[in-house]
Amino acid sequence: MCVRDTGTGIPAQELPHIFERFYRVPQARGRSFEGTGIGLALVQELVKLHGGSVRAASVEGQGTTFVVSIPGGTAHLPADQIVRGHELVPPAAKASSYVLEATQWLPRDDAKHLRASHPAEHQPVLVSPERSTPAEAGRILVVDDNADMREYLSRLLRPLWEVEAVGDGQAALASARARSPDVILSDVMMPGLDGFALLRQLRADSKTRTVPVILLSARAGEEAVLAGLDQGADDYLAKPFTAQELLARVRTHLTMAGARNALHAELARANEDLAAFSYSVAHDLRGPLRSIDGFSSLLLSEHGTALDDGARNLLDRMRAAARRMAQMIDDLLMLSRVTSTEPQRAPVDLSALAQESLEKLRIQEPDRSVRIELAPGLTARGDPGLLRIALENLLGNAWKYSGRNPEAVIELGVDKEVERETVYFVRDNGAGFDMQYARKLFTPFQRLHRPDEFPGTGIGLATVQRIVRKHGGRIWAQAAPGKGATFYFTLS
Repeated sequence: MCVRDTGTGIPAQELPHIFERFYRVPQARGRSFEGTGIGLALVQELVKLHGGSVRAASVEGQGTTFVVSIPGGTAHLPADQIVRGHELVPPAAKASSYVLEATQWLPRDDAKHLRASHPAEHQPVLVSPERSTPAEAGRILVVDDNADMREYLSRLLRPLWEVEAVGDGQAALASARARSPDVILSDVMMPGLDGFALLRQLRADSKTRTVPVILLSARAGEEAVLAGLDQGADDYLAKPFTAQELLARVRTHLTMAGARNALHAELARANEDLAAFSYSVAHDLRGPLRSIDGFSSLLLSEHGTALDDGARNLLDRMRAAARRMAQMIDDLLMLSRVTSTEPQRAPVDLSALAQESLEKLRIQEPDRSVRIELAPGLTARGDPGLLRIALENLLGNAWKYSGRNPEAVIELGVDKEVERETVYFVRDNGAGFDMQYARKLFTPFQRLHRPDEFPGTGIGLATVQRIVRKHGGRIWAQAAPGKGATFYFTLS
């Protein structure tokens, strides 16, 4: 038997894969009805059961020919698998609820004709899209390359929610970025940008990162479900599914999303109030501190000779405390700004930023001898301003804590031993610290050294951690007392 078409054809490199289960030719053009990728695999299995073979020949842009060869007779078939005669069973007795459910996926006239052929007692209770139900709040984005499935899902959901249906992942991504939906229902296997790729793009965008995504797929089983959830999906629904199940899951995720959005709005208001309070306190505190420092300085310059050494020492300590308080206020404001800033992604030359930071440190202490080992060409994608702050804090710490080592060394590089992600590091051979206290490193105001040993406010590493987290990364440290410290960090 030979079946030939004059369609778009199949690229030669794809022909060896077309009979694989769930495989569909990527970037295929001209499809009117997208399938699940199991049709040709099913044909091959059926032909093999009959002792035959199937092969394909195709020229891209000219068409495809399938040739099926099946031996005649029954001599080549196993005797125990040959059935003589047929037991006729009424179709209604065999019809499953999923089959009748699937009739809703057909055009309305065909579906009514098919359901009319089944006795009512064998039909499941189906959801009628024509029913009159008060609309619920929510906007659903349906993504499926199969026109019949899009039409079915739209008819099912539209009486309850606002629905937009698109035929591919790229259109879905553009729609979600233009106007964020409340829930996305997406097929997995689509040409171009498939469901998994769409999901990754959504999760990478701050505007759509929290939108619930329910994946729809013909691939069932625990392995397929886990694969979908592992990609970041909120739910996974295998085809065929019942209308009641789909509606229940959509409603559940809308409810959860509503509660989550309300919480986010409440947190946003709280952060705004906290930021306003921080700036107000900072402004109110800076005035008195400047007065304390200024009048203390004036008192020393104009009346210092009339004071004894003890009085002058007390004034010096007063001025130092005022300056330390001012630095703490500046650090707190920096931490507040970093926490509330949404990073802007752009290519960043980390080596250049590090070089600028180290030059500033050299200007502040020109007499220090420090060997710098800076890896060239270190790049990342992130917020240039925030990454500058992070490197200034990490390199500033390395500079400070290596200050008592006459042969100080500071390094910035990439750890080549860690796979699948780029791990940057800042290393010094300075004072180090005891690892049993490492959990305190990134907590504000927590310091592992006395202020008289190494000055600081304990805010720098907390700021770095927040910047790294905002870039989807993580930060950790390894150290030993007297042997220096290494801070590792990643940027998603």
